[in-house]
Amino acid sequence: MKRFPLFLTGLCMAAALSACHQSEPQQTPPQGMYVGTLPCKDCSPIRTAITFRQDGSAIETQLFSQGDVSSLSQGGGWTMDQGIVTVSLPLQTQYYRVSSPDAIVMTDSAGKIAADAGAYTLTKVRPRVASDFAGRYRLSGDAAANGYAGVLTIAGTAQDGVTVDISADGIEEGCTFNAHGKIINDQIEIPLQSANPGMNSTLVIRSDVPDVMNVSTSNAGDSEDLALFCSGGKTLAGDYVKAR
Repeated sequence: MKRFPLFLTGLCMAAALSACHQSEPQQTPPQGMYVGTLPCKDCSPIRTAITFRQDGSAIETQLFSQGDVSSLSQGGGWTMDQGIVTVSLPLQTQYYRVSSPDAIVMTDSAGKIAADAGAYTLTKVRPRVASDFAGRYRLSGDAAANGYAGVLTIAGTAQDGVTVDISADGIEEGCTFNAHGKIINDQIEIPLQSANPGMNSTLVIRSDVPDVMNVSTSNAGDSEDLALFCSGGKTLAGDYVKAR
């Protein structure tokens, strides 16, 4: 095992009679998906998921409860040196330590953990796969109450790939949408440019309630794009409940 950094050793010795938060970093690299809610200085806590792959790539998804952006996924890479995991993303660089076989904790660039380490911990979970999304779902809410029978059908094509079809059931006016999507950190993402070359927005399908799929855009300001696949004032957006 590599030598414990001297400055941290001194810190631990000085705090021996109390508690040493800077325990020796785990040397086993992270693998799989880790999820937690991280503090934000100037905003509400951010639900964060990071997937570490064996090839050195990583992808992070953050869910926001405020502002125009509801979700943001970034792909990048990760390395591990002396127990410190560096995640390099297009918009930022993050640092973690593997605190246990099933958890990582965010640190600063020197590997120092905040006193409230639990608030910066992400826990390993089983990622959702295509079979967790697959099924036929019917639109609920106001649109359904007004007689529009929108149907969402999700079929798996691979572990992290799906086909998504949204159509109107038995009526002439409604929505028509069909595209391939990818499962990224427990949500389906479809760049709408693949269905309409003039669009730059991303359709997102999430399930935060059992048997319910929510269709939206990653940026709230792009929500009107979901109406461009429909007629009669309809939209792809909304909650869809699994058909029984």
